[in-house]
Amino acid sequence: MSDITTTNSQFDYSDIGKTASYIAKQQQAATKKSGTQTLDQEDFLKLLTTQLSQQDPTSPVDNTQMVNTMSQLSVVQNLNTITSGMDNVVSAISSSSALSASSLVGRSVLTDSPRAFFDGENAMTAKIDAGSGTSNLVIQVTSSDGQVVGSYTADAGSGAMDFSWDGTDSEGKKLGAGLYTITATGTQNGKSVVLPVSTYATVGSVTLGSTPADTKLSLVGYGDVSLSEVSEIAL
Repeated sequence: MSDITTTNSQFDYSDIGKTASYIAKQQQAATKKSGTQTLDQEDFLKLLTTQLSQQDPTSPVDNTQMVNTMSQLSVVQNLNTITSGMDNVVSAISSSSALSASSLVGRSVLTDSPRAFFDGENAMTAKIDAGSGTSNLVIQVTSSDGQVVGSYTADAGSGAMDFSWDGTDSEGKKLGAGLYTITATGTQNGKSVVLPVSTYATVGSVTLGSTPADTKLSLVGYGDVSLSEVSEIAL
């Protein structure tokens, strides 16, 4: 008679009827869950259910405390919903701003800089802020090398004054394309003052950003400026 050795082995019956992909997803979810350091709403409800099922019958959980806990959970859930909604609103606003900014290509915009690009053909335009009233106005156009190429005078002016330079010097000679600076001085209340000058430039391209400050406009012949620096858009 031979000896028969019986080996006890354990078999995991919990995987019967489950596909390999389902088991992999379950394991992945368990790994992800074990790696998190925060409790979500599902975790909180499980803890609360466990607490209620294992409470001492002679000293049950206070109803007021339970109601307060549930109220706090509801508040947190509502805040999460509001946050998600605000994210959607911000995303929609950013998309709208992006579309608006892209439509600026080829348009003329007013910047706070007194320096602008003259393309050699079209007049260079600007706005001069003469305040409540300025007399003895002197407007000068200076080339990039510091040479005054045009000088103009006016008796008086007030408010926003339009100025246009056709690209000719004092002798009527047409100057070449390049960057030119417009300066304006005058007299206010008996004192000599330098007046603010803004110039127009053409938008060549737009680099979209998440906010107007991040969105950059590439001005032809000039360089990049933020969309937030633009104070006026013209045709």
